[in-house]
Amino acid sequence: MTIRAVFADDEKLAREELGFLLRSINDVDVVGEASNGVDAFHLIEKERPDLAFLDIEMPGLDGFQLVREIQALDSRPRVVFVTAYDRYALQAFEVSALDYLLKPVSRERLVQALDKVRASLETADNIGDKLSALLSALPARARRLSKIPVRRRKHLLLLDVDSVLYAYVKDGLVFVVAGDAHDVVAYRTLDEFASELDPAVFHRVHRSYLANANHIGEIIPLASGNYELVMDDAAATHVPLSRQHAKELRRIYKW
Repeated sequence: MTIRAVFADDEKLAREELGFLLRSINDVDVVGEASNGVDAFHLIEKERPDLAFLDIEMPGLDGFQLVREIQALDSRPRVVFVTAYDRYALQAFEVSALDYLLKPVSRERLVQALDKVRASLETADNIGDKLSALLSALPARARRLSKIPVRRRKHLLLLDVDSVLYAYVKDGLVFVVAGDAHDVVAYRTLDEFASELDPAVFHRVHRSYLANANHIGEIIPLASGNYELVMDDAAATHVPLSRQHAKELRRIYKW
């Protein structure tokens, strides 16, 4: 069985070393490489490889974000991380049934990872389940998102997190709103999305809404005891604020 593989790393030397090793293995066909997460996503979408080697720290989309985006594709590759991450993260990857390689990559370790990939391909196991398991096993982020990947028609775009007014969930999808655009993000719940944002800026204001406090222009009390937030966009969009979540905002902002 020939494994069609791609790899992504923002370090040129790391790409050259991994590419050299992969091309020296007879049953591996390297069909592309990328220097950032966005290009890697489009490469995977186009080439539909069996396997993707992904660095974790990359511009555009990092390796974690890229795994989330891959889940939305019809054809999803097996994923092996190439990383210098700490031992706690490595333990998490190990139990996920996917694999990781430490930089600098040795040929022996690469061959072991490819053996795991071959076994996975031969058993035709559910790669969607494995990607979900990996995301669940990943440690909490040490840093917060500065860019949010969104899908707009057939394009993958990156929004500055500061430009996002609010996020909401509808029909099982999580949307973010920046200006007059409503875009889908690759998160299953608002809680999952909020965990990667700055909690000092993004607040849960309703069971279905998350708001950027830096874009709240006004808080309006309603006769029901609930509230509405008026955002500072041109349309002065109203976002619901429940009594339960108002308590938290009141504690933080002393109103």
